[in-house]
Parts: sequence; structure tokens; C-alpha cells
Amino acid sequence: MYSSALSKISRTAVRAATRSPLARTIATSTASLSQIKEGLVLGLFSSNKLCGADQAALTPSQQKHILDHVGALGHTGESGSVHLVLSDDLKKQIAVVGLGPESAKQQSEVVRMAVANGIKRLCANKVSNVSVGPMPSAKAASEGAALALYSFDHFKSKKSANDKPKSITYLADNSSNAQSQAAGEWSSGEIYAEAQNWARDLMNTPANFMTPTIFAQRVQEELQNLSNVSVNVYDAQWAEEQRMGGLLAVSRGSEEPLRFVEIIYKGDKSSTDVSLAMVGKGITFDTGGYSLKPGRHMDLMKGDMGGGATVVSAMRAIAKLQLPINVVATVPLCENMISGRATKVSDIYTSRAGLTVEVMNTDAEGRIVLGDALHYTVEKHQPRAIIDVATLTGAMVVALGELYTGVFTPSPMLWSRISTASNASDEPVWRMPLHDVWDSMLESPVADLSNIGNKSEAGACTAAAFLRHFVRDNAKDAAGDKEKTVPGEQNNDESLPRWAHLDIAGPMEGTTTAGHHHKGMSGRPTRLLVELANQLSKEKL
Repeated sequence: MYSSALSKISRTAVRAATRSPLARTIATSTASLSQIKEGLVLGLFSSNKLCGADQAALTPSQQKHILDHVGALGHTGESGSVHLVLSDDLKKQIAVVGLGPESAKQQSEVVRMAVANGIKRLCANKVSNVSVGPMPSAKAASEGAALALYSFDHFKSKKSANDKPKSITYLADNSSNAQSQAAGEWSSGEIYAEAQNWARDLMNTPANFMTPTIFAQRVQEELQNLSNVSVNVYDAQWAEEQRMGGLLAVSRGSEEPLRFVEIIYKGDKSSTDVSLAMVGKGITFDTGGYSLKPGRHMDLMKGDMGGGATVVSAMRAIAKLQLPINVVATVPLCENMISGRATKVSDIYTSRAGLTVEVMNTDAEGRIVLGDALHYTVEKHQPRAIIDVATLTGAMVVALGELYTGVFTPSPMLWSRISTASNASDEPVWRMPLHDVWDSMLESPVADLSNIGNKSEAGACTAAAFLRHFVRDNAKDAAGDKEKTVPGEQNNDESLPRWAHLDIAGPMEGTTTAGHHHKGMSGRPTRLLVELANQLSKEKL
């Protein structure tokens, strides 16, 4: 955590000014701190070893100077710590950040947090130009820097941009190969982080400035000029032609017209197969409809399109990285409001899949619009794998809090890929169960399905079970169910398309400012989605 480095420096200087040249240097440098505009973020392992000091062009005497200073402050390189030191020529502020042991298992997240801490510390001191010393992962360092600098101040009179550095430079190994590799990793990290920051922007923007129409326009502006990308935006008439009864039912209560965004990225010229499809929930504001939400925390419902935001942001990064893979994303967009035309509890609609659904809770609207979008995406694009991402249930928040994304999938192979992408991006996920019992809880006496379970339990699980009905051919699913004599877990199904549901209701909002995190909408798990596409581009399912 942040230490009061300057105050400690001042106290040390007062106590020892007459005894030590080092202390006299500190006292002199503290007085002129505000005039020093050059900064360096430098890593320190718990073994008291500076990370990449030689590559950062630090002489042995300069390294000793830094180690003596941090030693005097009790800095032992523990991860999460940051201490400020001034260079021996008093021309540079150096944020020495703890990296913990060199053998740390989650080194990338340690680096990401460390660089973020260092950048924030230097920004607080109005540093104009920052260099980041060599780190165990240049990509993670880049992500930490970009994520740390994020702020949402579009609607404030005083912008925070003036407090940000004018430039950030990464210092790599002196060899040309190492420099080229590090430059590539740093650039890749910037793209990953910028994607998450864009998702943060979309989610943080209030609903009167982020209607379905505006969201669709923002997507077109950001993606339409990227190579190998096409963006289609559809309206209510198209939704009617596509038999999207669910999307139409949810949108009825709002005066804002619905939109349906479709992004097609063709990065693999050798194949027409769609390796991955992503469907994001796009409720730009959710009152709950007639199943009205409590007033407390309803402001967070501007971020109920978080699934859509992370999906389109991931597509932006995939296209900028020019990954050799074909990916499709769809986002059904509307508001869930109350009016004389709004869907009522017990209303029945016919979904695109032909299944009739009794609406027993209008606040369970996300699964309704996702059902139509899933069915359309599977039928139109026939992907090998499809993932839906949604701020879907409060039950998931209760189960996993804000740290983990809950993942429901019957496919061990797809789960393995998601888990691997999670480890690479440090976006935590947890596999949740799918079971035949959840299906029986969705039975309705008057329709094919109810949109909620008939018991006050397993809310996140029954939501996932509902969505699964719209991924596969329902006649085949029904035939398969009849062959079962005992209900069981749905955990070993590799038939196409492999499907996973990501419930991001917990991680949609961040409540900490530690490292690269910010209070407000988090933009997670954008980096995980990009990393999943990256891995699938190298080894298809």
C-alpha cells in the first residue's frame, strides 16, 4: 500500500542532517520536489535486488544510491509497496515499487499492480514524463500503466487529464531482439487496457447519454474503420422480422427505440468458420419494470449493459491486434422501463426459438433479450463456440462477490480455455454447476418456460439453464432429455456449438482504488475475452 514517503524522508532528514551526506541530499531534494518533472518506475524484489537496473541505464553508484534510500525507509520489496526516491543528480523522481519474490506465481498481476502504484505516485507529484524500468512482463506493465491512468471526468468542469503524464516510455533490454519483443508486448498491453478502459467509459456513462441508439453509434464510430471489421445496426422493424419476441417485449416500456448491434471480424482468411461468437446483454438502463427494483443502488443500473460493453470492447481489441481468427459479437440493446405499454408480470411472449415464455418477473429481463440474441447468432453464424456475457443475477453477487465471474458451461474443453485465459489475464473465474433439476424449475403451467425458477433458490443457476434452451436445437434437446431416467449434471457435453454463460453481476462494479483498480464500473472481464480469442487463434477448439 502507499507509504507516506515524503513525510518519512523529511523526518529522516531532520534527525540526521548533521550526521549523513545521504540525509543532507534527501533534505535538499525534498525542498525542490515540485520542480522535478521526470519520473522513473523501478521494480525491487524482496531479495533487495533492483529489477532491470542495468537496462534502465543505472550505474552501480546510482543503484547503490537508490538501495540505500529505500533501505533507510524500511522498503524490503514486498509486493504492493511503493516508495519515492530522488536520483542522485536530483533530476528524476523514482518510484521504487515492490515486486515480492522473483519466483512469485502470479508475477503478471504483481507487475500490473506495482506499475500502477508507481504511476499513480508519480502523477500525484505532477511528473510530466515517466519511464518504466524493465519488468518481468512488459505486457502486464503496460496494462498497469494504462489502467491506472483511467478517470471518468467527462461531465466535470475540471478535467484530470492535466494531472496525467505527457509521455510514458518502457525501458527494455539493450539487445535489439529484447527491445523488439518488449515493444510488441508493451503495445499489446496498451490495446488490452484501452479496451477495458473503453468498456469502463461505456458503463460509467449515465443512461441519458448512453441510450441504445447512442451505444450503437459509439460502436460504429470506434470499429467501422478497423481492418476486417463490419458493423451492422438493426432496429425494431428488423427485430420483428427476426421474430425476436423477447427483445420486443422488454423494450415495449421505453420511449427509446431498441437497437441490435452485430460485429463481424474476419481475421482468418484461410477459413469461413466462426471460431468464437460473443453475445452481450445490452440493457442500457434497468428499472426492473413492473417488478420494480429498490431505489437504493438503482444508479448502478446504468451499467446493466456491462456484458455488451465488454463484448464490443473485446472486439475492438481483437481487431486492433489483428488476431488470425473469425469472431462475431451481437448485442441486443434496449431499456427496461415502466409505462402503459410495458410488459406485465404473467404476460407471455414467443421467442425467436419458437418457445413461449411466461414472464413471472420483469426484472429477469436480461435472459429474455439474450435468448433471442443467442438463437439468432447460432443460427446465422454457426460458431464453434459461443459465450454470453451478462450482469444477470443478484444471486451471483451473493455467491462470488465482486472478485469472480461465474461461468456456466457443459463443455470441459471450453471451460479449460476460459480458465487458461483467466490465468493469463488475471481475471478470476469460477465454474458453476449446470443440472437437469434447474430445467424442471423453469416449468410453467401455461407456457413452454417461465423466465424465473419456481423456487426461491439457485437464481443464477436457473438463469443459466434458461439461456441454454436457446443455444441448441430444441427438438434435439427434448429427445435427449427423454433418454435420461435420472436427473444429472450437465458437465460433459462437447456438441457444437460449445456454450458458456458468464455472469458478471459481481465484477461489474469496483469498490477499491488499489493499483490499477478504480471505484465505479470496472470494464471486466474485457481482457479475459480478448485473451480467449487470442488463444483460440493459436489453437482452435
